[in-house]
Amino acid sequence: MSELLAPGGGLAQAIPHYEDRAEQRVMSAAVARALEDARALIVEAGTGTGKTLAYLIPALLSGKRVVVSTGTRTLQDQIARHDVPLLRSLLSQPFSAVVLKGVGNYVCKRKLAEASSRATPDVSLASLVDWAEHTETGDRSEVEWLAEGAPLWNEVTTTPDARIGPRCPYFERCFITQARRMAEQAQLILVNHHLYFADRSLRAAYPGARVLPDHDAVIFDEAHQLEDVATEHFGARISTMRVGELVRDAHLTLARMPLWTGRAAPPRAEGERQIPVEREALDVIDTVERAGLALFSLLRVALVAADMQDAGRVIIPPGMFDHPERQKAWFRLDSALEELARTAEAESEPSPDEEADPEAGSRAALTGLARRARALRDDLATIAEQRQRSHVYWGEARPTGTFLSASPIDVADLVRRHVVTAGPTPVFTSATLAAGGALSYTRARLGLDDAEELIVDSPFDYAKQAMLYVPRDLPPVNEGFSVAAADRVRELLAITTGRAFLLFTSHRALREATTRLAGLPYPRLVQGEAPRATLIDRFRSTPNAVLLGTASFWEGVDVPGDALSQVIIDKLPFAPHTDPLVAARMQARAELGEDPFAAIQLPSAAIALKQGFGRLIRRRDDRGIVAILDGRIVTKVYGRVFLDTLPTGLPRTSSIEQVRRWWAT
Repeated sequence: MSELLAPGGGLAQAIPHYEDRAEQRVMSAAVARALEDARALIVEAGTGTGKTLAYLIPALLSGKRVVVSTGTRTLQDQIARHDVPLLRSLLSQPFSAVVLKGVGNYVCKRKLAEASSRATPDVSLASLVDWAEHTETGDRSEVEWLAEGAPLWNEVTTTPDARIGPRCPYFERCFITQARRMAEQAQLILVNHHLYFADRSLRAAYPGARVLPDHDAVIFDEAHQLEDVATEHFGARISTMRVGELVRDAHLTLARMPLWTGRAAPPRAEGERQIPVEREALDVIDTVERAGLALFSLLRVALVAADMQDAGRVIIPPGMFDHPERQKAWFRLDSALEELARTAEAESEPSPDEEADPEAGSRAALTGLARRARALRDDLATIAEQRQRSHVYWGEARPTGTFLSASPIDVADLVRRHVVTAGPTPVFTSATLAAGGALSYTRARLGLDDAEELIVDSPFDYAKQAMLYVPRDLPPVNEGFSVAAADRVRELLAITTGRAFLLFTSHRALREATTRLAGLPYPRLVQGEAPRATLIDRFRSTPNAVLLGTASFWEGVDVPGDALSQVIIDKLPFAPHTDPLVAARMQARAELGEDPFAAIQLPSAAIALKQGFGRLIRRRDDRGIVAILDGRIVTKVYGRVFLDTLPTGLPRTSSIEQVRRWWAT
């Protein structure tokens, strides 16, 4: 390991323009010790440390089977396409590595065959069929010509609950089966956080069940996202989308079952008109669909009425499902789901006089359909009855549908039990884990009380490479701020002639700024106009471009060089205290006698601000301005936490004229 990372070593010889980083060696040594001693480790590695190679090298040299879990598919693909081939050429010992993604990332050959059999000729479908016959992975990322979010992909992929398993006629040729078998033999397995926690929650619910192979260690890169991911996977969620997917798959399995012998039909009196079982199945499915639409329509009205702040998420009051009309709609959907489950189970049983069952795969799909219907029924009851006091119950009426969730207020104990002490040695790393120079917030949120810790500073010279501008003459954030901020943004963009990210803390602020900055003399890209990756590519290739975005652009975006010379942040990124999860977590801290603002909102916002700041300087030759237009960072006592979270040595000014002079030099 030391030979690879030392000045003039293997990496320096293999990578053009390689920059020696002592910080990388410090982190790598710490990861090696953690893996050898089987001790949990948490590492904040500043931007430019080279943390990916810092953990990959000791992981591969350890001789252990290691899972690397990333926050984004972008990083997952980067490791697979760049870092793994590089290390294969440098390490003397061979190793096997495989990328494993969620089920929805792979084309399902069974669903593709079904779509081909029922659809009228379609160019996109024909292209997908041709690609599926030649691809080795079946990975969605290879289908660049299919638009992001295209309905066609949903038709030809499956879900974990809908997989049939060995009884599927395509099982041996299934891309998911092949990927998982390769993972069973690999030393290095690359996944994302959602897949890893899907595996953990599955193991917790069904002992013996698993998605990932057993492993010796897990390294979480972009670990600042883990609390949100754990919250999602250890909670319950129902939605119009989930009901819609169940209805769609019911039509594809139950109503299209070729062996309708009538065995699912109840006995009838002599002379009673015989109704084809196909018709009965369609009636059952239609009942689920109608009941779901009726319930979610009522819930949506209630959620919209409760959303006084236009914030999206709202708390579900304990008696929401006691309202007579909503209760009746809930019971109807509950009964319809149970009827669907019973019908699917009845048709999934093979006839006793059939020696060979040619429809074994379809019958397995029916068993899965029944299981999904009952799981949806259970989750609906969990949310309606609010069974767990340790959870917060909330809903959201989005343009794409209505969502209801039960989320654990605190995931620390869940992460501790299912990740930290579950067997594999965990390593948690990110460029943004510390708030105010300490890791105490991340430790508390993820249950990492006994983990070793390390903070590695960035090797970048921020004193020379960056300038922080915080104006003191703008109005407070709620008093005419947006108008004055837009004018200041125009002044700042003139300094760098565009080439900037404008990062906003809310969609409302983004919409207002988009309107106020309509006449910019620079190419303007706005979140929502195209997929995120497309916008980033356009920004890189368009001289003097300005990109306006919200949360998804605050992290995971890498634009080194002159294309990005300024990052402008409108406000300090405090999570709204009206958000049900934030409010519940703050209340829990208050009940323990703590200051909820200092315990929850402040450190979370400081880490988020550091993420946004980190978009600017990506290499040692980068240079630019970060403007934070929210004066609270210097006028409020708590502003010191934000400043202490940003890189040390960073020059700061409140004079825009000084910013101009700094840039001109």
